[in-house]
Amino acid sequence: MLVFSVAICCGLYPLVLYGSARVLAPTTAAGGLIDEKGNDTRDPAAARGARLIAQPFSSDEYFWPRPSAASYNATASGGSNLGANNPKLRDRVAQQLGTMVVYKSGSPSAAGGRTPQQDIEAWFAAKPDRVADWASDSSVAPPAWAKIDFANDKYGIQGDYITQWAKDHPDVIEEWKKANADKTDEPKPEDLVVQFFASFAKTHPAKWPGVVETKKADGTVTKKIEPVTSDAQIQSNFFDLWLSDPAYKTKAADLEPVPADMVTASGSGLDPDITVRNALSVYQLDRVAAKRTASPGEAEKIKHGITFLVRSHSYVPLSGLVGEPLVNVLELNLALDAKFPVPPPAPTPAPGK
Repeated sequence: MLVFSVAICCGLYPLVLYGSARVLAPTTAAGGLIDEKGNDTRDPAAARGARLIAQPFSSDEYFWPRPSAASYNATASGGSNLGANNPKLRDRVAQQLGTMVVYKSGSPSAAGGRTPQQDIEAWFAAKPDRVADWASDSSVAPPAWAKIDFANDKYGIQGDYITQWAKDHPDVIEEWKKANADKTDEPKPEDLVVQFFASFAKTHPAKWPGVVETKKADGTVTKKIEPVTSDAQIQSNFFDLWLSDPAYKTKAADLEPVPADMVTASGSGLDPDITVRNALSVYQLDRVAAKRTASPGEAEKIKHGITFLVRSHSYVPLSGLVGEPLVNVLELNLALDAKFPVPPPAPTPAPGK
């Protein structure tokens, strides 16, 4: 009986499913591969991607897929498993929003071309020890900052900077030992973030330890941390705190709404579609159209053309019975390249002209 069950469940049943799929839906069974023109193909060498899973587009000239908790790895499908009240989820979404949100066009907050990112940095600089408060009150982002680029038991530039700062400022270690009298292990960089940022704020008030890149004559790029007043990390780490400040209530009301599927990962982490509402938002359509417009005079024409392209590639699941209109990101981006190619960069003016 055992042998019979194993043969049925592990042999015959999978073979029947595999054979049926190959006959009834050969393209889908092969992974939904499509070539450069958006046509189905079963040749992996000719494929530009698979329409059944998300691919990590990140360039400004392309529509971006939903965030992926699986890093778009088809062999590691899965969700983040973070609940709605989990601070890690709120922190992750807030960090995404901080660098991308815009004010509504024509709103008082947008007067003079003002951006939320400028207001966040001004709010950050208004209190000299803002980073100390942030490190003391937040349980997720500060340790995560200390472990950026941590791999193979080695810390990145942030972790190394904290370690060196603690060596140069013995009071950091002393303060940590006072707060953790029961611990005997040597503190790691992520353990020292509260004491580090408090010390950093005293030495560099209203500054952030930003990563600054320097390009040498031979073309190599070096990175080091310096106190800065403008940095994407300020915008991402302090967006939520700025948004919660009652003094900025009117500015928060002027923010352009962000489609939910633009900042939340799907259950599989590999959802190939985004909502049409997402694609046509100012965060996607305006960015893509700007990159595919050669001259200001044709900006509206390109934008309307891409809008039509999005709608022509959209569909509603189950023949229109369920959900809102969706569009496949890979198919849409391939159609973009075919109908609205990225214009060549403008020639650099000759010296003296």
